[in-house]
Amino acid sequence: MTSRPRTVTDTDVALLRTLALERSVVAASRRVGISRDRATYRLARLEAAFGGPIVESVRGGRGHGETHLTALGDRIVRQGFDSVELLDARPVAPPSRSNLLRGVFHRDPSPHVSIGKGIQLRVAFSAEEGEPVSVLLDPESILVARGRFRSSARNVLPGMVEEVVPGGDSLGWTLIVRAGPARLRVAVTEEPVHQLALAPGARVWMYVKATALRRVARPAAAPTRGSPRR
Repeated sequence: MTSRPRTVTDTDVALLRTLALERSVVAASRRVGISRDRATYRLARLEAAFGGPIVESVRGGRGHGETHLTALGDRIVRQGFDSVELLDARPVAPPSRSNLLRGVFHRDPSPHVSIGKGIQLRVAFSAEEGEPVSVLLDPESILVARGRFRSSARNVLPGMVEEVVPGGDSLGWTLIVRAGPARLRVAVTEEPVHQLALAPGARVWMYVKATALRRVARPAAAPTRGSPRR
């Protein structure tokens, strides 16, 4: 058996499971909390990773239709990613490196991590008051917009686009956005880059759910010369 591809995230799993119930990309993406474009991007990336179609569209009467999981997609949902062998022997490109942020944990008024000056990220984990922590933020977990709107995301950050990096294929591009002391990588599809005029200098808002910030252990310090080895 082939282990779970590195490109699979918890959001991908939730999207497929919800799609199996809703039979609509629009409805499934809404329930998962991502845009339709982001859902389409994730599905295309999964199909590239597994080397075969995992969804298919079936048209109905009067222009209506549904999106169903294929046999491969159904197998992934029912048996889990670890039980599915890749149909394509080509190496899967690793996902964009996550944003690594370091800050200080505080409990009041709600659990959050202070990143430098001016950024307080609400999180869904707990730590000791004043404890230094490191968190990872998946570039695909960031929703970018040109204006403010109502959202369930606990974190809304203003920023400015510094760089736009076209993808190596048609699946995705990367924005480098400055938000206070942090430079964040944001995964987007090509369409919103043009629709929202996401060019260097553009002012944007980034929406991040608290659950998207995962705490990670700090890397161990390298031993100093002459220190005893165990």
